Amino acid sequence: MQGLLTNPAVQAAVAPFTVALVLALLLRRFLPSGTGLAVIGGFFIAVLLTTGLTLQPLTATRKIIICGLVLPFVLLLLDFIAAMPQSARFKRVFRALPAVLLAAAALWIIWPVVQRQEGTAIWVMAVPVMLYAAFIIHGAAALGRAQEWAFSAQAASVLILAMGTGATTLIAASALYSQLAFSVSAATGAVIVVGLLGGVKKTARLDMLTVYAAAVPVTLFAAAATVYAQLPVLVLLCLALVLSFAWLLLCDPLKLIRLQQRWLALIAASLWTSIPVLPAIWLAWRAAGPVSF
Repeated sequence: MQGLLTNPAVQAAVAPFTVALVLALLLRRFLPSGTGLAVIGGFFIAVLLTTGLTLQPLTATRKIIICGLVLPFVLLLLDFIAAMPQSARFKRVFRALPAVLLAAAALWIIWPVVQRQEGTAIWVMAVPVMLYAAFIIHGAAALGRAQEWAFSAQAASVLILAMGTGATTLIAASALYSQLAFSVSAATGAVIVVGLLGGVKKTARLDMLTVYAAAVPVTLFAAAATVYAQLPVLVLLCLALVLSFAWLLLCDPLKLIRLQQRWLALIAASLWTSIPVLPAIWLAWRAAGPVSF
């Protein structure tokens, strides 16, 4: 059993998927708006099997783990406050706070390296990472708030973003980041599977906690890999385009996400949003050179 639990495939895929699937099935019945807890549960079990729960010393990886487990609830609270009756200006401020918080979290994670830089090197290193974190969480939140026919676009965007992050960080010589990113994709996949089992109304959209629970850790893993591994900054641009492609799906000129078979709509959306991941993988491969798996 111990040998099984130390298998990377079990840690990154089987265990998170199984835990998330069980939790999602329970939550679908008793707390439909909280299925994001299943993603957090899948990520948590992957952390437990890989790094454990020790927080000292507070490394970059442990900072990401803390953010991945805590920030989704903070961002959900900000969304709740923004939805309360209040002025439009107040709403805009609270809608912008998730992007600010994740950008600050990204800076916190890479700060030990940033503080050793001088002059413009500080901005060259910090600004792309912070902009990427802000863009992803703002785009994911806006996509998460989309209503009609949004499930396939939302599900494909967070799933492909997690898988793309796992693939590129693996090539960039960060096996641990890759394992944990893939665990998020596995847990998200379990939630999507449960969503496909529901009726049309139940699969109209993903809940915001699911979107945040999937987007926060993988965004920070990709951002940190540009500093602590060999991931080129241009890869972040490619991964950011995943959300842009998902937004194009909502325009839906080809009616891809309105296909009668929901699983077919999800496959079509996933293939479409995977297009920007291909150059991301190529850029990571070119920067890292041939990788022996």
